[in-house]
Amino acid sequence: MPVFEHELTRLLEQHARAEGFDRVAVAAAGRLDRDGAALVAWLGAGHHAGMEWMQRSPEARADPGEILPGCKSVVSLALNYKPPADNATGEKAARVARYAQGRDYHKLLRKKLRRVAAWLEETSGAEARTFVDTGPVLERAWAEQAGLGWIGKNANLITRETGSWFLLGEILTTAALVPAPGPHIDFCGSCTACIEACPTGAITDPGVVDSRRCISYWTIEHRGSVPEEQRAGHGDWIFGCDVCQEVCPWNRRFSRPASRDPLQWREDLSRLEPEQLLAMDEATFRGLYSGTALMRAKWEGMRRNACIVLGNRKQRTALPALRRALDDPDPVIREHAAWAIRVIEEFG
Repeated sequence: MPVFEHELTRLLEQHARAEGFDRVAVAAAGRLDRDGAALVAWLGAGHHAGMEWMQRSPEARADPGEILPGCKSVVSLALNYKPPADNATGEKAARVARYAQGRDYHKLLRKKLRRVAAWLEETSGAEARTFVDTGPVLERAWAEQAGLGWIGKNANLITRETGSWFLLGEILTTAALVPAPGPHIDFCGSCTACIEACPTGAITDPGVVDSRRCISYWTIEHRGSVPEEQRAGHGDWIFGCDVCQEVCPWNRRFSRPASRDPLQWREDLSRLEPEQLLAMDEATFRGLYSGTALMRAKWEGMRRNACIVLGNRKQRTALPALRRALDDPDPVIREHAAWAIRVIEEFG
């Protein structure tokens, strides 16, 4: 490759690190045949549950040229988000996925990515587009192609240096950059810790997560009633789930807390108490949690989740709060409160 492309790649990495990204790598753009086929099979099996948007334009997800004509390079950027402590603190606290214990990462990463992409366009004259999770880009597949890590049996990207506690973003560009020599090697080996530990058996095969069983899907993406057979497996998780990452040997041995404060951690998000949340009106909820990932589940979803956690705890002290919820205007809240009351009373 010409010297300019090597220098541009080096400067791009330097600029991305100055924005706070921990790792940066490049893959040559092209069609992802293996991962595109896996996506079609995943959708065909119904593993996307109610996430109908996943069915839109699967061909574009497998080929960045469908999104950005003339795309030559895909830049994968990783940001370590591991907080300094576990997310559940306090006797009454429910569990919140670690990535949701601060500002909504979509907004924070998007700003950082756009600044890097703007620099790249200005420096190279090429076009660039950015994506954070919500766009039609197979982010883990591209990160694997770029050599950042490998897709583990829990379907997360894992690195030997830092485990999997990081967020991914991508820049698609028409600039020719120096790519990694090839996809990262898989180092999961014979380990099945994540499969065995999943509370609801959502990891049906290595690298395959069935959203219809996944706690993160039901507590965040799903609207309305959660099927009764799913509720007990949620345990104390009120938003998302980290179990498959917590048991991963690469995380247990090698992950380190983020050196910065990338998501602007909020202690109150590690101290969510289900009874307080259940009694909270919508204006208070929005005032407290606007700008955080909890807004994805919405006020209604978080109160529904609070009922499930209280039912799973089987503590009679929660009965007064649940009985008050029987008069809630929302039929979903009334249903889940009645279920939790029944579970607690049957438990004794």
